This record gives sequence, structure tokens and C-alpha cells, in this order.
Amino acid sequence: METKFQTSFIPKKPISEGIRERPSVGLFLLVSIIILLISLAVFAWVYFEKQVLIKNIAADKAVIEKNKASFETDTIESVVRLDSRIKVANELLANHISVSPIYSFIEARTLKSIRFKNFDFSVKSKDDSGNPVMKITMSGQAKDFKTLALQADEFGKVDYRNIIKEPVILNLNLASDGSVNFDFSVSVVSDFLKYINNGTFN
Repeated sequence: METKFQTSFIPKKPISEGIRERPSVGLFLLVSIIILLISLAVFAWVYFEKQVLIKNIAADKAVIEKNKASFETDTIESVVRLDSRIKVANELLANHISVSPIYSFIEARTLKSIRFKNFDFSVKSKDDSGNPVMKITMSGQAKDFKTLALQADEFGKVDYRNIIKEPVILNLNLASDGSVNFDFSVSVVSDFLKYINNGTFN
């Protein structure tokens, strides 16, 4: 009888059975612990800041209430009434019309050989911007037609368009001594006559 020998050297049991792995903390667990610690620190800091803020607000509120109680109600009401009166006065002053500047303007721009006999100032309806339309009408006498033409040129200068508009000379009448009688009308810019602007002109 022949003896059978096993020719295979491969072990029947796995080799790994005899090797044990050492337990270790995973990277994920370590990161989780770090994030947890940071979150706890941030929460503690926010909570502390919130408490400080609440205390500061309460302290400020107490100061405001204390200061509020120190004011007298009558004094506050009188100051409010005074402020309202000042606002009304400023509004009235801003819209107040002073005619005297136009006198000075006409006097400075009237030629020596021209004289005006009368002066009529009237406030008509308002223009498209809501400003009152102010008009001056006068009758006058010029030495001759040439002088009257020079006067018309003077009042018609572009530099005066922020003061007067639409100057018109009409109803010319030659007198026996060679002088010329005429009527003159012109519109005045309302802003020029406002008291707050002092009626300044160049």
C-alpha cells in the first residue's frame, strides 16, 4: 500500500488570524471633537456678550428715564411753540416783498434826459411756477426820440433779465416843444423783490 504525502505548503487556516490590529482614534472623530470644543467656546462668548449688552441697555434706559424726568413739561411745550413761531416767521420773511429795490434799480438805469411822472406797482396772477406776476407801469417824458431809443436799449439789456422782463414803451406822443411823452410797462422778477434777497443787483 502506497503512502500519500501532502505536497501543498499552503496553510489551511488564514495567516491573519494570528495578527491583531491595534485600536486607534479615527481622524473623523478627532475633527468632530475639535469642532465641538470650538462651538462651545463661541456659544459661551456670545452668551457672555449678550448678557453684557443687556446690562448696558438697561443702564442706558435708566439714564434716559432719569434725564427725561428732569425736564419740565411746561418748558418743553414753550420751546416747541417758540420753534413753530420761528418757522412761520422765517417763511413769512422769505416770501415778503420789498418794493424799494426796484426804485433804486430804475433810478440807477434812467438816463438824465428822461423823467418819469408817475409810478404804479401791481401784483397780478401767478405764473406757471407759482410765483406772483409783478408789473410796473409809468408815464414819462424824453428829450427826443433818440433819447427814448437809448432808454429802451438800457432797459432791454440781457444783464437785467434776472430783474425785469418784457420792458415795453408805448403810446408815444410828440409834444409841442419837441419832447416825447410815452408810457412804460415792465414785469419784475419776484425773487429780486424778496426781502431775504435784499433786492441786490449789479
